[in-house]
Amino acid sequence: MQGTDFSIECIERGADSARWRAYVPPDLAYLEGHFPGAPIVPGVAQIVALAEARARASWPDLGAPAGLRRVKFTAALRPRDSLTVTLERSGERVRFSIERGDEPCSRGTLLFSPPP
Repeated sequence: MQGTDFSIECIERGADSARWRAYVPPDLAYLEGHFPGAPIVPGVAQIVALAEARARASWPDLGAPAGLRRVKFTAALRPRDSLTVTLERSGERVRFSIERGDEPCSRGTLLFSPPP
């Protein structure tokens, strides 16, 4: 893969909630080949690079990934999109939502193992 990663900055972080701002650069590595002429960010990139990575940055004590629940992709993420990633932690579960302005794009729950 060539290209860049998401441009991300923390907006706010608390004990059990966090919000991050993300930008999809036109040369995002995850867009390569997905799909030529009409690129969209793959769902796995949304979960791993946006939701899980931001959860780990917000709460480094989280254990290993253990699963996903109720994941929904409701709108495609495209190059040059500005996004908000919202996280809410409850124990070893982190609910996430990714929005473009007021438009929900994806949501779900990340499950983590208890830390060692």
